Amino acid sequence: MSIRILIGTADQELAGALRAQITELPDLEVVGVEKGSSGVIGIVTTEQSLDVVLVDEGIGPMPAHDLVRELALRRPHGAAVLLSRRMDEDVLTRALEAGARGVMSRSPSLEELETRVTAAADWSREMRRRLDTTSHDALQEERGRVIALAGAKGGTGTTTLAVQLALAAAAERTVCLVDMDLQTGDIPSYLDVVHRRSIADLVGVASEITGPMIADALFVHRDGPHVLLAPSEGERAEEVTALAARQILSALRSRFEMVIVDCGAFMTEGSVTAVELADRVILTVTPDLPALRAAKRLVQLWVRLEVRKDDELSVVLTQQSRRNEIQPDLAGKILSLPLAKSTVPSAFRALEKAINSNTLSRVEDDGFRRAIMQLGTEFGILPVNAGQEVRTSRRSRAEAR
Repeated sequence: MSIRILIGTADQELAGALRAQITELPDLEVVGVEKGSSGVIGIVTTEQSLDVVLVDEGIGPMPAHDLVRELALRRPHGAAVLLSRRMDEDVLTRALEAGARGVMSRSPSLEELETRVTAAADWSREMRRRLDTTSHDALQEERGRVIALAGAKGGTGTTTLAVQLALAAAAERTVCLVDMDLQTGDIPSYLDVVHRRSIADLVGVASEITGPMIADALFVHRDGPHVLLAPSEGERAEEVTALAARQILSALRSRFEMVIVDCGAFMTEGSVTAVELADRVILTVTPDLPALRAAKRLVQLWVRLEVRKDDELSVVLTQQSRRNEIQPDLAGKILSLPLAKSTVPSAFRALEKAINSNTLSRVEDDGFRRAIMQLGTEFGILPVNAGQEVRTSRRSRAEAR
C-alpha cells in the first residue's frame, strides 16, 4: 500500500521538486499540494487515509510550528515532517516539541526523502492500529469545538447571536464565550459583566497557560457560560497577536466543550486567527444590499489571505421579516455562499427589554428563541431536541388561554 503524502508549501518550485522526487519512489504517492495552513488543516481533517504531511517552514499565514501543533491536536495519529533550510539541534528540538515526527532538508536526497517519510508513515500507521474506534472517538470528544461568529458589517447582530448561542449551549455543556471584537467588544453590556481581567492579561503567558491563569481571567456568568472579555482599553487590542490568540484559543479548546468567539465586524490579528482555527464559522448578514456586498468582500478577503475557503462557512440572515424586500432565496443568489437553513427574525422590542432587564436568557419572543434553538441545532452547538422547551412553552400558554 502506497504511503500517501500531503505537501504544504507556498513555494511552487519546492513543491515541483518534491513531486518529481516522489514519483521516482515506487511506494510513495502525493495526494495534493496546499499553499496555505488552512488548506493543509482542511485536507488533514477530511482525508482519513493520509499518512504524512510535509510542512514547509515558510508556509503561512499560520507559522509552521503552530501548524504542526494544530495538526497533532486535530489528528493525534498523523505524522508531520518539517522542511527546513537549517538542520541543527535547535531546529530539531523545536520541531519535536511542536509534535513533528522529524525534520528534513528542503532539498533532500532521494535516500533522505524515502527514509524520513517511511519512518513517519510507519509510526502513523502503527498509531492508527493501536487507536481503536472507541479510543479515537474519545480523543475527539475530549477536544472542544471552536465556533467563530463574524459580522459582514456593524449592526448585523453578531454579538446578539453569539451571546444567545452561548447561553443556550451552557444549559447542555461547558461553554466559554470569547469577545474577540478587541476594540469595540460589547459583551459586557449585553451580560451586565464587570470584570477586571481580559484576554490581554493572558497574552504574556500565552505560551504556558495553566488552569489557574485561565480561571483568573474568566468571568463566570450566573446563567452558565464562562466569559473571556476584550480589553476595556481599545488600544490594547494590538497586544493580542495571531500567535497569542492561537495559543489562548487552543488552551480554551482543551478545557471547554464549546468555545464561541464573537469576532465582530472589524478584522484584527486575533479575530482572523479565530476564523482560521474555528471548526465552524458563522457570518451574520442583514437582508439589505450594503450588508450582502460587505459579506462578499469579507469572504473574498479571507480567501485571498488563505484564512477560510468560501465553502467552509455558513451565512446567517438576521433581522429577517416577510416584509423585507430581500428574502432568503434572493440573498442566497446574491451571496453565492452557503446559507443557513434558519434565519433570525427581528425582535427589537423583546431584545431591548431583555438587555435592559439583564434577562437575555429569557427573551420574550418565541420566534426569536425558536430561531436560536434551530441555529444551535443546525450548527451542532445544541442537541437535536433543544427546541422542545420553546414548543412546550407555547403550547402551555395556548392551553392556559
